[in-house]
Amino acid sequence: MLSKILRFFLFIFFLAASQLQAATPDPASGAEWRRAESLLVAGQAEESYRIFSTLLQRYPGHSSLLLGLARSAALTRRFQEADDIYRDLLHKYPDDPLLLNESDQIKALMSSSGKATTFSFRMRAGLIYDSNANQGADSDVVQVFPNLNNFRITFKDTAKISTTAAYFGANFNFSHHLKETGPWSFVGDAGLYIRGNEDSDLNDLKNSEWQWFRVGAGLRYAKERNLIELRIKYEIFDYELTNHVTSWGPELTYLRAVTPNFHLISQLALDWRDYQRNPDRDGDYGQLAQYGRFFFGETAHSLTIGAAYLWGNPERNSLGHTGWSAPIRLTLRPHPDWEISPHASYTVERYRGPAIILDTRDRRDKRTRAGIDVIYKLTEGWRLEFNYSHNRDNSNSPLYDYKQHVVGLGMSWGF
Repeated sequence: MLSKILRFFLFIFFLAASQLQAATPDPASGAEWRRAESLLVAGQAEESYRIFSTLLQRYPGHSSLLLGLARSAALTRRFQEADDIYRDLLHKYPDDPLLLNESDQIKALMSSSGKATTFSFRMRAGLIYDSNANQGADSDVVQVFPNLNNFRITFKDTAKISTTAAYFGANFNFSHHLKETGPWSFVGDAGLYIRGNEDSDLNDLKNSEWQWFRVGAGLRYAKERNLIELRIKYEIFDYELTNHVTSWGPELTYLRAVTPNFHLISQLALDWRDYQRNPDRDGDYGQLAQYGRFFFGETAHSLTIGAAYLWGNPERNSLGHTGWSAPIRLTLRPHPDWEISPHASYTVERYRGPAIILDTRDRRDKRTRAGIDVIYKLTEGWRLEFNYSHNRDNSNSPLYDYKQHVVGLGMSWGF
């Protein structure tokens, strides 16, 4: 199944790329582009600005050329022009950290305040259908142990429960430049997600509602094509306000813009977790990941492919695990008001012990995720959001083997 998903994503990527060859500068223009970038690095911003302006007359709206023009405009003190370009680019690349950082610096120069603080906020609400809210098996699990003369155990209340649900979420981000044109910024974020499930059968499992909260803060260094960010985050995940998991730890990100259209992103996340009702799971967890992000087309399509190493070291050694994950996401923007983002991931986890004490096999899980997110921009602030995901956990323990379909539809507002 994984190979089919990868072939599907690569087919879409190369098909889209083949349709955009006409937007690629010819060899002579490409040589001028490289010269303009070299002049920019050498500090000859006025000549670089002239070349980028000429190239954009041949290729109007070309995102990478616009970025070069914005940088050369900023260095020649054409701050208003640079600010306008960054604003247009951020409509195409709303989450690009380098663009956000450079745009903030331009705003700081324009304000002459020596400092600039920027905020972003988005809240969302909607409805969900979940075919397996408790991540249960198709029916109550009956496990047979051949090593114990086919002894059987029946686990009650392990059958899947489908439900409709309502959700509310909010996210807040800010950044504050420590100096007018310096590379350092103080950054922070906060997030909230609440989900209430309709099916009353979930009440017996203490799973009728979920809450999640996060807050994080740290420092960002961004200069030229490099961005380094370190945050300390604190999170709470809770079921019915009676069973919570808290975690805290550092998140380290390094982004290298190898070219304007190709970014390498390295991430390290460490968690120290505390489980209110299951202290055997208390311990340290982590993930080390590497991603490559490719931009293509004049409407800022992107393809992100990555790989991650996972580990967990809880108090009970048998619950400890190592593993790896391979995610992929394609984001298409066929129109300024539309964003379509199919995604998939494949994860393998190897535990140090069995799922239950009578089992002679160490637990092994293989998880496949596939889905799609669709956003339609109604106005500058309002968006209609749709998402679907299919989750398949294939485990050698029947207690952790399940299928799940989740469909969501909602509205969001932000600035």
